[in-house]
Amino acid sequence: MPLLLPQPGEKAIEYLTGRRAIAPYRVVFVAVVIVGAMMKLEFVWNFSDLMNGMMAIPNIVGLLLLSQVVKAETERYFKR
Repeated sequence: MPLLLPQPGEKAIEYLTGRRAIAPYRVVFVAVVIVGAMMKLEFVWNFSDLMNGMMAIPNIVGLLLLSQVVKAETERYFKR
């Protein structure tokens, strides 16, 4: 029997919500794969590009919130 290794998405879900969410995550993952396989390729690429772009939003917010910390640490580093 092949060894079923946890995928990065599963580990993230487990970290955020606990082990009970792994099975529903797998069901949603398989459903999304099936739906994606039935869509037109252009739509899949456009949706993928949109979602990759949307990942920038929380990163930009985090950068803005931490900009003072980064500035202070950078100044401290260059003073050494």
